[in-house]
Amino acid sequence: MKSSKILAVIILLVAALWLASSLVVGSKAEENSAQASEKAERVSVRIRVSREQDYSDNIAVTGRTQASKTVTLRAEVDGRIVELLKEEGDFVRNGELLAKIDARDLTARVNEAKERVDQRVIEYNAAEKLADKGFNSQVRLAQAAADLEAARAALTLAQVNLKNVKIIAPFDGIVSMQDIEVGDYVDAFSGNQLLTLVKLDPIEVSAYVSERRINDLELGQQAKITLLDGQEREGEVIYIAPSADEDTRTFRLIVSAQNPENEIKAGLTAKLYIPLSPKKAHRISPSVLTLDNKGRVGVKIVNDQSRVEFHPVEIISDQSDVMWIHGLPKAVRLITVGQEFVNEGQKVKAVLAKGEGLL
Repeated sequence: MKSSKILAVIILLVAALWLASSLVVGSKAEENSAQASEKAERVSVRIRVSREQDYSDNIAVTGRTQASKTVTLRAEVDGRIVELLKEEGDFVRNGELLAKIDARDLTARVNEAKERVDQRVIEYNAAEKLADKGFNSQVRLAQAAADLEAARAALTLAQVNLKNVKIIAPFDGIVSMQDIEVGDYVDAFSGNQLLTLVKLDPIEVSAYVSERRINDLELGQQAKITLLDGQEREGEVIYIAPSADEDTRTFRLIVSAQNPENEIKAGLTAKLYIPLSPKKAHRISPSVLTLDNKGRVGVKIVNDQSRVEFHPVEIISDQSDVMWIHGLPKAVRLITVGQEFVNEGQKVKAVLAKGEGLL
């Protein structure tokens, strides 16, 4: 009886050990099977190791040359043109006499105004002496003083008008338009145009830049000007518009360059090349770009855990076959083929691309 009990216990222990071993073996088999299944289900993507490079960009826009100064000289006094010393196309110096209006009537007015001032001075002195002796009121003295000041003002005006019969160049430049001839009558009320002067040294180029590139510009930046005939000049940015054009949403800029011989005329088509400071960027194929669920433009990479990550990027240069982007780490495993078929966080099988291409 006792031996039967011992035998039964032994049988139970053996049965228990058998069941336990079956469970362990089954669990390991299931785990191995799951891992094999996960590996079998991983999507393969092609990757290429992309590293930061120095990228030198420039802004290239088309503009038009313009004079650095333009002024239209108009008649400030009435009279007939009696001298015309400069004509269209002539170069003039600052302060040079260009034309002259008949001054005979104005000279007579200046002489008359001087005589009136002398008379008013005598009247004022007499009124002052009488007032000191009590024979004249302070009201009459004040009136005499007012008459004297009016006479002096009239003299100043006559002298200014006499000076204005001479048409003087306000700066070095070229006569670009002539609206008068000797014998023409001009008057100050109508403000007749007499001559138009332009200053071509320095010459300026006016152009427009898109709002995407406006923050890359600053005053004093160097620029290269190229004309259609091949002429080139080095210049610098002297003006950037503070607000965009309402219709085109572009910003006006002006580049100034030396033009000592006035070889470059106003109104010519010109190309502007403005080099920008070097940036760190990645060079990729445009086909690599994708969108995330927020609509952001970016790329997908494979991290060290073989999982997909999305990185939004900034496009700094876009061409037909190559693109430069900013916003990635220094070196990434960039998905170049298959990015549209995997999601962020998904584990993938990364296949390294061969060759030197972008894909």
